[in-house]
Amino acid sequence: MLPLPAMDSRQGAGQGSRMLNVPSQSFPGPRSQQRVASGGRSKVPLKQGRSLMDWIRLTKSGKDLTGLKGRLIEVTEEELKKHNKKDDCWICIRGFVYNVSPYMEYHPGGEEELMRAAGSDGTDLFDQVHRWVNYESMLKECLVGRMAIKPALPKDYREEKKVLNGMLPKSQVTDTLAREGPSSPSYDWFQTDSLVTIVVYTKQKDINLGSITVDHQGDSFRVETIIKDYSYLIHIGLSHEIQEDFSVQVVENVGKIEIVLKKKESTTWKSLGCPLENHNSLLPKKDTGTEIVKPYTPVSDSLVPEFKEPVFPNSKYIYFLVKIYPAGLFTPELDLLQIGDYVSVSNPEGSFKISQFQEMEDLFLLAAGTGFTPMVKVLHYALTGIPSLRKVKLMFFNKTEDDIIWRSQLEKLALKDKRFDVEFVLSAPPSEWSGKQGYISPALLSEFLKKSLEKSKVLICICGPTPFTEQGMKLLHDLNFSKDEIHSFTA
Repeated sequence: MLPLPAMDSRQGAGQGSRMLNVPSQSFPGPRSQQRVASGGRSKVPLKQGRSLMDWIRLTKSGKDLTGLKGRLIEVTEEELKKHNKKDDCWICIRGFVYNVSPYMEYHPGGEEELMRAAGSDGTDLFDQVHRWVNYESMLKECLVGRMAIKPALPKDYREEKKVLNGMLPKSQVTDTLAREGPSSPSYDWFQTDSLVTIVVYTKQKDINLGSITVDHQGDSFRVETIIKDYSYLIHIGLSHEIQEDFSVQVVENVGKIEIVLKKKESTTWKSLGCPLENHNSLLPKKDTGTEIVKPYTPVSDSLVPEFKEPVFPNSKYIYFLVKIYPAGLFTPELDLLQIGDYVSVSNPEGSFKISQFQEMEDLFLLAAGTGFTPMVKVLHYALTGIPSLRKVKLMFFNKTEDDIIWRSQLEKLALKDKRFDVEFVLSAPPSEWSGKQGYISPALLSEFLKKSLEKSKVLICICGPTPFTEQGMKLLHDLNFSKDEIHSFTA
């Protein structure tokens, strides 16, 4: 079984839309307003009244931003191509079409960048620059509809009954979908030159990463999603080979799961593959028999003395920091364990070496969500065991204030040790939040990664969901940090 925390956040899409070929091209373009000499991207000055908050107010005003008066439509490739002008600009991202004309003047990267994908599938272009951005929330009032499904069925389709570029025939959907329980889930898929995206529509709003298990062995690809007391299975023998790393993302407010697979070869898939045992079925949880394995990073018992547990020495106890997902497969059971119960624990794994700390002077930590856990021991060791250390800085990304792990300890540690500084960044801050907000970006990193001395020996550690880590690694390389100066942990 693939341990879920090690799963990269990948995306999926659906079994239904034809492949939209996106020409490989650099993005931003060579003369784009967003391209700057250093290789990073700069924001384009916006007009007054065109800030992010102004955009949010506009989306909540009730104004029709699609021009369709609330209707959702299926969009053909031919129709999409017609909407390629600044005042009539539709863009497809992961099989869904948005009218981005109202957003033009609010886009921090400038209108030119949006126009690069006008009237076409902009998924690849979007992923190269904005993969971590929650576009579904930002553009939800601009949703026109989804790309029309055009399955290419062979002449002998009735005899073969294979899974093609379309939904499975209803006769192949297991009878268990009709049983009493949650609404029947469904799935789709689509592809670009380099990616295959599987989208699961659970029709539930309480789905999170803890509810999902993904297993890839050979050509067998299996996704299990816990929905209330049932398990929804996708089990497919893939038609082509994929790379080992893939990503899983959840859009919680609509209950959509996206799994993005990377093709080994840039060829067009005529089908996703063939259905295997229990494919596309909804079964009672007790019938699935899935073994769950999850890696956790041991942490220190506290960062400052006043938070220490009474006499539980690290030589005899292992401390873990675990987030409980009420609808999850593993953590609810873990949460029910009592003192004296047993769990199986593997030998330690990992690639981080203490020697990376030798003569280090500046330590920068970038963490998102539960990606904070490996930073605990790194932080503790750095402040207590490295004589050459001048500065430690942590930039901690979360969605809301309530999501910030050990906030009080981090703030007290910053007051206690002048070498340490922490910055909290929220993606969905309350109106009264005065700290930094947004997502990992060149602007945030440029300001954060300032050395104490010009020639200081630096180590940067990064951990979080895979899109966060991948984007962070790219930005760090763009800022001219070497591989030896960067270590990424698996979340």
